[in-house]
Amino acid sequence: MQLYEDDTAGESRQTAAAEDGVVRALSLANALLNRPGGLSREQIFDKVELYRARRDERDRLVGEERKRADAALEKLFTHDKERLRSCGIDLSEPTSDEDYRYRISRSQYGLPDLQLSAAERLALYRAKLLFAHNSIAGLQHAVWAIDPDNDDAGSPRVPRALQVSLGSEAEISKVLDLAKIGLGGAISFGYTGRGRHQAETRRVIPLGMGVLGHWYLIAHDLDRDAQRIFRLDRVTGTIAAIAPGSLSEPETGRVRQIAQKQSEQALDVARELDRSAERFAEGDLAAGALRAHQGDAPRTLPKLTPRTAGHRREDASAKTERVVNMVALLLARDGVQPSELLVKYGITAEQLLRDLLSISLVTTGEFPDTLDLQPFPPLNDEEFVSEYLEADEPIILRSGGSAMDKPVSLTKPGALSLMIALKVLSAISAPEEEHLAKAAEQLQQKIKTIVPEAIAQAADSISLGHRAAHRPALGAAQHAISGTYALSIIYTDISGRQSTRVIEPVQVIYDGPHTYVRTWCRTAQAERFFRLDRMMQCTALPDEPQGPQSAALFLTDSNGPQAPVTDDSVPVVLRFSPSAAGQAALYNPVKQHTEKSTGARTISTSFVTREAVVRTCLDAGGDIEVIRPVDLRAEIAQRVRELARCAEV
Repeated sequence: MQLYEDDTAGESRQTAAAEDGVVRALSLANALLNRPGGLSREQIFDKVELYRARRDERDRLVGEERKRADAALEKLFTHDKERLRSCGIDLSEPTSDEDYRYRISRSQYGLPDLQLSAAERLALYRAKLLFAHNSIAGLQHAVWAIDPDNDDAGSPRVPRALQVSLGSEAEISKVLDLAKIGLGGAISFGYTGRGRHQAETRRVIPLGMGVLGHWYLIAHDLDRDAQRIFRLDRVTGTIAAIAPGSLSEPETGRVRQIAQKQSEQALDVARELDRSAERFAEGDLAAGALRAHQGDAPRTLPKLTPRTAGHRREDASAKTERVVNMVALLLARDGVQPSELLVKYGITAEQLLRDLLSISLVTTGEFPDTLDLQPFPPLNDEEFVSEYLEADEPIILRSGGSAMDKPVSLTKPGALSLMIALKVLSAISAPEEEHLAKAAEQLQQKIKTIVPEAIAQAADSISLGHRAAHRPALGAAQHAISGTYALSIIYTDISGRQSTRVIEPVQVIYDGPHTYVRTWCRTAQAERFFRLDRMMQCTALPDEPQGPQSAALFLTDSNGPQAPVTDDSVPVVLRFSPSAAGQAALYNPVKQHTEKSTGARTISTSFVTREAVVRTCLDAGGDIEVIRPVDLRAEIAQRVRELARCAEV
């Protein structure tokens, strides 16, 4: 659908339009909600403009053309009904020849009241703060949908753990895809294993998911008839459910057998991930690094272009679900700033503009169904950003019937992120906040009653762990944070330099595959972030209380650990193998290029020292290769050979 402007000189060109499918589905829901007695199919087609236009076009045809047009219209209507049902809206079909009306019950519309206790409301608020910068879209909406007054529920205390990121966008997208399908059934996907240059199709039965540095899927591989672990940033293409009829009889039996076993005893995901980490030897990493660097570097580089944020293509149901809930938020409030909508739904300015245009066209031409959106957004993307978003004037939505003023769901991304946030909150709560952990667990059980079964099942299967070797350092940091005292640590930085420091831990920060402790460093007399796996030794100093600097730091926001770029920084060009392309974003690329044939990614970035580059490539085991400078590439190959000779002595 397009909103047309007069072709007047000086006016901006229209670059944005409403989305027909979203407009149709919302108009259908609005019309039925405002008519408790229901509407027949023909009455719906009369009232909803986009159906009426299709019907009128059909009526001008004859013969086979008319039959095809009628079938297409019916298919469109069926898709729109299914979109609404996938949002959690109970749209009932006519029950008999006499009762030929479609209905949506006002009393059944919207989420039920979960009757939250004060402790559960506080847990919800703290979970929102904990994941304030979470990669999964929809968390902010999910919190509002469960408890619209939650903004006022918090305590003045800042959380002692700040969840900056729980993985790359690619990993989080795959987690959501798996959650939508659910566990226990057979699925297929492309997978690029370590050291491989092409993806191969894997057919598996998902058993559980977990985080241990990266997101992993533990599954039974049907073709190998054995359990395997897959790193989700190495999964490529679409994750698709395999139809039962496509499986052989033995494979069908295996699916049933595994489902029965899972119902009797859940898989210990944390233990499986720990065992997997222990099996990977350092020699394998060194051999991989040597293979990647022993040949000559490419003589020419691919064309590197500035990195832009990639955005996942949404399916029609996800768009509809988001906009239905956005309508509820706008109707329930006297005004909502565009900036809040961007954050709450985790969308781009481009998508917000199309959502607002879609909302503005929800009407049947009759008073109860009219939605009036003010201020009306411009139809040009650049003007929307430079004028509408810059002004950030509250958006007001008025309705004659106000029938859509309740959220209908948490949205699937929001439901999953909230379940994960509450699970993390339970795991990291300090001893004196045991009541908060208990409330978070109780709230998880309540939320399971209002989310799709596949989402609840996936959330239950997720393990959020740390490598066993890192847990003593994490425990020491958490106790120092809780007790507000200092720690003495021996720390090895990215360049391999070791130092002894006295720190005052303030927060634990989870940043993708790494965990950091945010501190006031007495040695440096400044804020510093220390990576958990580089803290070689921790000694508690309970008789040395934290000072005013850490207290002030505790009350300030943080952007997380940032690698400084100085005149002494080492510029490099790195190539990430196809199996590690998803990690490239973690290294602050300035420019990048992705090979279409393999998926490998080349980036330009910088490191603090040459030694930092060498160690990064050695730890990557061949997944990260230095292309420029050439002498640094040769240095890495020489270092690996020296390590191999030392190991033989």
